[in-house]
Amino acid sequence: MKKSILYLLLFAGGNVYAQQMPFYSQYRSNIFLLNPALAGTKRNIDARIGYRLQWAGYEGAPRTSAVSVNSRFFKGKMGAGLWMVQDKSGPSKQSNLGASYAYHIRFPDCELSAGLGGMFTKYTLTGDDITLHNTHDPSINQYISSSVWVPDATAGIYLYNDRFHIGAGVLHLLQGKAKLYPHDSLKHGRIPFKYHVNFSVGYNFAQNPDYVWESSVLATYITGVPIFLDYTLRLHIKQKMLCGLSLRLHDAVALHLGATFMEDFQVTYSYDFLISKLRRTNSGSHEIMLAYSFNKNKGRGHGRLDNQFLKQKYGYMF
Repeated sequence: MKKSILYLLLFAGGNVYAQQMPFYSQYRSNIFLLNPALAGTKRNIDARIGYRLQWAGYEGAPRTSAVSVNSRFFKGKMGAGLWMVQDKSGPSKQSNLGASYAYHIRFPDCELSAGLGGMFTKYTLTGDDITLHNTHDPSINQYISSSVWVPDATAGIYLYNDRFHIGAGVLHLLQGKAKLYPHDSLKHGRIPFKYHVNFSVGYNFAQNPDYVWESSVLATYITGVPIFLDYTLRLHIKQKMLCGLSLRLHDAVALHLGATFMEDFQVTYSYDFLISKLRRTNSGSHEIMLAYSFNKNKGRGHGRLDNQFLKQKYGYMF
């Protein structure tokens, strides 16, 4: 389907919206990108790189690359991190650069983290990748590419221990606008960024600490769009392997596989089987992630599920 992907929000005048941020099947591993309060809640240093090809075989389909690193410092009371995401869908490309800070408050059996983040988004629209029914559309210039930087902010809160977590994060807190063609008096493309509110809740359980079940739900609310729901269940085997599946309401089923090696490295892969009508136009979605998660205290224990503050002391790379 050549040159067929087009964002409705370009022409909506603020009345029609769509998801503007990348989507991740492995959101549980990638949740730092959705909630700044996650900075410093895993091990002492946590770095991840990932790539997602959505709707393989569909020309112009979304492709997302992400790099992030965050760390815990000041005796565990604070966390901070950096991240970079590039998301390309058809004629549009977003490059996001951000930094996050979180403050951690420790209670007897859990920890509360509150975070803030700032980011810049470079939004690029390539005109010659677009086919218009109305070639005189005042929002699009088909002969040039236009790029603009937009400042923005994020905020979040996260309550957790080794058994459960509950959190909420808001992206596009400033609700800025990407104003294309700033030097063209005839073209006035506008991309209004809207709140993306992500709620997550999860529970880890095990009869045998060598086999830990990780159950989690992600709900995403965006103005003018139905609430997005994703349920994921993964089994962690002896802290060496993981497998599981996700169910996204009216969209897809995703399978997950992963392995930990050299103690501090983990690679995970997921494949999405679409169950929506889009399944006829593509061969599914692929996502892969490599994580490096280092903990200077790892020699003090075995990282079993019943250790208090498991994740920051020894840490499964959930």
